[in-house]
Amino acid sequence: VGYAFDSGFSLAGGISSVETDIMTKEGSDLYAVEAAYTADTYGVAVAYASADNAAAAETTYWGVNAFYAFDLASLSVGFETEETSGTDASGYFVGLTFPEVGPGSVSLGLGTQANYADDVEELLTYEASYSYAINDGMTITPGVYISEGSGTADDDTGVLVKTSFSF
Repeated sequence: VGYAFDSGFSLAGGISSVETDIMTKEGSDLYAVEAAYTADTYGVAVAYASADNAAAAETTYWGVNAFYAFDLASLSVGFETEETSGTDASGYFVGLTFPEVGPGSVSLGLGTQANYADDVEELLTYEASYSYAINDGMTITPGVYISEGSGTADDDTGVLVKTSFSF
């Protein structure tokens, strides 16, 4: 459920429940709320979620995401925390998009692969893409990413192409 006010503010929320044990009727419940404000050149959103799993402890999440559009580029950032049974973990991302590079736009990104406790090595994923319009109804976005491997595991590298259609 969500509502966008005329002033740029919006509120959203959701509830989910899944029965995971048919014998005991125990299940997993999740609820979340988000408040956001968006203007022409910037925006910020704050979200809260609580997950109650019958087989595990309750986990609480907080997230803050924001963007700011400069003349040359736009910057997006996000930070998330989670707490389960007194154990805290966090993760983040940073993205930069240059909207006018040739006929398209270039996007660069960096983020943690998950939320990590302070004493755990963070694994990062790096990405780059170029998006350009083929015609009025189709956009092509080729990209590449590198995802760090843990310990002796090799890094993963991938190439992708996304095609978007609009009518």
